[in-house]
Amino acid sequence: MVEDTGAESFVRQTKAIMSRADSRPLLKEIHCPTLVLVGEGDELTPPELSKEIAGGIAGAKLTVVPDCGHLSTMEKPDAVNAALAEWLEAK
Repeated sequence: MVEDTGAESFVRQTKAIMSRADSRPLLKEIHCPTLVLVGEGDELTPPELSKEIAGGIAGAKLTVVPDCGHLSTMEKPDAVNAALAEWLEAK
């Protein structure tokens, strides 16, 4: 995917993400069932940041996918699907 997009697009996307406003103060306004799922080895959105996100949303569940990086749905689709199914069944 990165190769198809090209380096220039990746740099533009990264700069756009880095310059956007911090949305963490708005997390408390989320009032719906929420699953925060992160790969154990995610370097772009590390588990500690995902823990902070889940902690900012009342009732949110945090799931950490073992042996997984940032692209959890591509790296560990079975684990992600299982986590989603488990979370949905609990709702």
